[in-house]
Parts: sequence; structure tokens; C-alpha cells
Amino acid sequence: MYCPSTTSQRLLLAVAFIQGLLALSIEGYVLVTVEVDLDPAAYQVFSGHAVPMYFSLFIFAFVHEIVIVYDALRLSNMIQIVGLCIYNILLLVYAIVQPLHVKKALDTLSASLVMGERPILPLGLHTWERVSLALMAVVLVQVVATVVTCFLAYKLHFEFAWVMYRVLHAELSMRRRLLTFQAPQIYMALIKFSVFFLLGFLVQVAVLMVSQADPEFGLSISGIFVTLFVVWMAIKFALEEKKIGTTLVILAYLGAAGYLAYKLSVFYNSGNYALVVFTAITLVIICCTVVMAICCMSNFHKGLVVYITPQQKVMENDVPLRYAQNTSYRLESLRMDLD
Repeated sequence: MYCPSTTSQRLLLAVAFIQGLLALSIEGYVLVTVEVDLDPAAYQVFSGHAVPMYFSLFIFAFVHEIVIVYDALRLSNMIQIVGLCIYNILLLVYAIVQPLHVKKALDTLSASLVMGERPILPLGLHTWERVSLALMAVVLVQVVATVVTCFLAYKLHFEFAWVMYRVLHAELSMRRRLLTFQAPQIYMALIKFSVFFLLGFLVQVAVLMVSQADPEFGLSISGIFVTLFVVWMAIKFALEEKKIGTTLVILAYLGAAGYLAYKLSVFYNSGNYALVVFTAITLVIICCTVVMAICCMSNFHKGLVVYITPQQKVMENDVPLRYAQNTSYRLESLRMDLD
């Protein structure tokens, strides 16, 4: 089992754990505070699901982040580390939007009456005043975590660059070739990050926008399983260098992009800016994934498998290259028996 070997690597993993623990503790306080104040009838309206949905989404986000961090360190993948920095920035944007959406949901619940007699959320409880500072604290935690993550990524850049320099021995042709094959690494990283955003989008649509009797609810739930299947096939076809399979994956991503573009206009017209932000982010990631998939496919059968397949021994210019645990690739010496 892989264990981080340097101080920067251990700190990056620790930051991900502490960030998730602090943010989820605060989100848990917000959830409990709101749930105690709400009338049970709140679950009959979409606004009543806003706070539980945010809590669930952030749980998924931080668990996914820890997995991404561990995977990036295990593979010494600087591209994935850079993606992690961008991922944190996007989570920061969503954390900033969260208070606006929660306040709107609480105002809607305060204006809604149960049986025409009592409000779902009594104004006298001052729920928003009690949770607003906590929501801002989540933003603060995310700001600090993002800054520290970017700093550690900068430090890791030099560690991974030195590893690569030792592997390639500063040979210019090898360094140029490595740059050529970075497109597949970017593609694989985008696939991993797209999982969270696609699933998060579908969950929000199912919970906040449609009722269980609506056909779109069933489509959103089934879309979760379809997304997982497409992601699995995307990785499988990339590793096996299957052009037809990758083409089908690209078509699936294009279909998802079309659906996201349609929902983006719907959310914008309805004034749901939290979902507008999340959908726009997801759409950009999907479009980038399609572009990288095309670049990746153009490099099939040109040595791509060396750069994206871990723990697999292949031949490169008659020299075996083997993926090493704490390095990108190490040269394996050849011995010849002399008679």
C-alpha cells in the first residue's frame, strides 16, 4: 500500500482530511439547526431539501477530493495535482454561492404556510441569523485550504520535476516526447474530476427541481448509473486504445453536454443561480474532456499506454520501462551474458 514519502506529500493529504473534517462539521451544525426549526411539512416542498442536499454534496466532494489526492500522489501525477487546485477553486465558488441559495430557501419556507395556519419555518426562530456566520466559516475554510493546497502543489512540482529529470536524464528528445503524451494524462484526470460534477448535477436536479412523479426524476436517477458506466468505459477504452469505444464515449459526453446546455438556460431563466454556477462548471469540464478524448485518441498505438497504465511493463526503444511507486518511470537495466 502506498504511503506519502515526503513532507509536502503528507501535508497535502493532511490538508484534504482537515479541510473535509472542518467544513463538514460546520455544515453538520447548519443542517441540525435548520432541521430542528423546520416543520415536518418542509419535506413536501423543494426548498426543504436545500440544506440536506448541500450537506450530502459536500460529503461527496471532500471524500472524492481525498481519493483524488491519494491517487495523484501514488502516481506522482502533477497534472492531477494541478487539477486538484482547480477543483478546490471551484468548490470555493460553490461555497460562496451556498449562503445565497440557503437564504432564498429559508425565506421561501418562512413565507409558506402549513394548512394555511402556521409557517413552515417560524420567523421568530431567526434561523438565518444563526446559520449565516457558519456558512461564511465554510467559505473561510475553503479559502485557506485552497491557498495551502496551491502552495503545496507548487512545492510538489519541483519534487516531481526532479524525479522526471532523473528518469529522462535530461535527454531533449525524451522530454519533448513526454510533452506530446501529456494529453492522455489530462484526459484521465478530467474523467476522474467529471465524476463528481456529473453526479452532483444529477442529484441536485432530482432533489431540488423535479418531483418523484415527474419523469425527469427517474431519468436523473438512471443517469447516475449511466454516468458511472460511461466513466468506467472511458477509462477502459483509453487503456486498451479502442478507437470505436472511445468514439462512443465521446458521443455520450456530447449528449451530456447538450443536456447540460439546455438545463443551464432553464436554471438561468428561473433565477436558480446556484445551479447555474454548478451546471456551467460541469459543462466546461465535459467540453474539455471531449477535446482531450479526441487528442488522446489521435495518439492511440503511439506509446500512449506507457504514460497512463500503472504497473505495466512495456518496451520503449528496446529498453524496458516499469512504473515505479514514487517515481513516474524508472529505467530497468539490461544485462548481457558474455561467453
